[in-house]
Amino acid sequence: MDDQSTVYEWAKTYNFTEEEIQYATILALKILDDECKMDYDNYNLFMSVYDGIKDKANTPFNLSVHSIIDLARAKDPIKADPVYKDMIGELRVTMMKDMKKPIMKAYKNLVWDVVSC
Repeated sequence: MDDQSTVYEWAKTYNFTEEEIQYATILALKILDDECKMDYDNYNLFMSVYDGIKDKANTPFNLSVHSIIDLARAKDPIKADPVYKDMIGELRVTMMKDMKKPIMKAYKNLVWDVVSC
């Protein structure tokens, strides 16, 4: 599976854990904040997954974060509009406080395993 639309469709139907959804959101924030060390293709890959799962996180906090991410991506899907750059950075830092590295790595590996099928 290497097509971004296919990854998006997979993400829409996959039963992600709450932690995986949270990390997908954090990773989207990291990409938009230019704090992620992956290459451009992986940025697009993980943003496609994020797009497929963002509707699954329905807490009020998550809904506001997703709204801000949508606004920040209006001009470019992987680079935040400068108007929202500080807000994206603050959200990233706030959300990353409780995230554990093993969960982050497991989420990335899950997506990469699906892509390599």
